Amino acid sequence: MDCRKRIYERMRSLQLYRLEAGTMVRAELESYLSVLEPFWQQVGRVCADALISSCSRQRLEQFERMLGIPINPNISLERRREIAASRMSIAPSDFNRAGLEKALDAAGIRAVVQDRPGTGTLVVQANEIADSNLSLDEAKQAFYSLMPAHLEAEFVTGGLDFSQFEQLGKSWAQLDAMDKSWSQLEMMGLQQWKEKEEEGQDVQQQ
Repeated sequence: MDCRKRIYERMRSLQLYRLEAGTMVRAELESYLSVLEPFWQQVGRVCADALISSCSRQRLEQFERMLGIPINPNISLERRREIAASRMSIAPSDFNRAGLEKALDAAGIRAVVQDRPGTGTLVVQANEIADSNLSLDEAKQAFYSLMPAHLEAEFVTGGLDFSQFEQLGKSWAQLDAMDKSWSQLEMMGLQQWKEKEEEGQDVQQQ
């Protein structure tokens, strides 16, 4: 309920004042409201901007910068809110294999976290970028923003090297038909390419 409606309803409930246009009481209330309404609106904006779920686009970008999340205007606002909220929800107790994999998954990166015993280093093998609008560099940036500062981490992809890719013998038309971004194609391992080929053969047979 806005402050104007609230004030007038409470004044009417007293049944002591005439509130019609032109009365002194009405004029006095309007003078108060000329200050209170802008203030109330500003309070509403501050409250909304305090939460990732309801903040403005500009405030969301501030959250993303603070959290080290790449700002990508091509991703829907709702998806960006989900990623930021997931980053905010990470607690010290989540800095383990399962917690980091879950956080990466929420950021749109399907990955496997592995530890190198005795080195204090983590290796994260990214197998898939769920969001086609997220580039490989942005995925790496999102990954490093999730890592605890005291740990060294290496981000690797499960994709093919150049010679393996050449051996696939894929034409540009075939790659376009897969409906994936170049970042997503870069991260596909040999098994994933084989599965895609089998899917295409099944479709042709049908």
